[in-house]
Amino acid sequence: MSKLTAMTAINQSLQSTSLRSARVWNPFHSLAEGPTAAFSARPDLDPKVPQVIADAKTFANAGRNEKIAFAAAAKHSGLLDKEQEWSALTAQVFEQLRTQLKIDYLKRGDESIKNFSSGVCTMFACAALGHLARNHNLLDPGSVVELFKYEGDQGGHAFIVVNRAGTPDDVDSWGPQCYVIDPWYARHRITAPGTNAVKDMTAGTAFHDPAFVAFLKDANSRAVQVTFPHMQLIQAFS
Repeated sequence: MSKLTAMTAINQSLQSTSLRSARVWNPFHSLAEGPTAAFSARPDLDPKVPQVIADAKTFANAGRNEKIAFAAAAKHSGLLDKEQEWSALTAQVFEQLRTQLKIDYLKRGDESIKNFSSGVCTMFACAALGHLARNHNLLDPGSVVELFKYEGDQGGHAFIVVNRAGTPDDVDSWGPQCYVIDPWYARHRITAPGTNAVKDMTAGTAFHDPAFVAFLKDANSRAVQVTFPHMQLIQAFS
């Protein structure tokens, strides 16, 4: 499958979901092509995006309070007996919890996209990732999907990066196979290519959006939060 085939299929699929018309709780006014009132909404009850363990967090570098919290999550997931002390958390259980929380995150995203009326960027990203897991055949086999975190002057932002090369904080190094999925950003725009949820990071296709690339480069930092290999997306609903 070519990159263009995958981008086209994913974009068309997301256009058929509720994300296409969902309203944004945390608009960035500098991104809006029209009045923000046209696509924004007052924050509602936040269902909370499920907890996941960041790639950079390991059993070895987790502090005591973190391990206590992870042990509680492991008990909730059935990985530890509820009567066990937090010190029963081992490196093996920690990695099992990492995998389980990813699955829970993807399932929550898949559930939320069925009736997604409004939310913040983290909720948009969770819904889109759940949709990718449910429709993993839209991705090229062996694809690597990453949940990214953006920190800028207007605030933080969550978005999805697929098949990235290079260094996370250097957009220019992401390579010719990389594309981004950001339905939250697309809601700020009223003309193509801005309205496409899928963004080609290389010029030459209808999915390349120079304004979006400039937005990513304008951040103070960009970092990978959680990685979802293609096989993990497949297994989420198997």
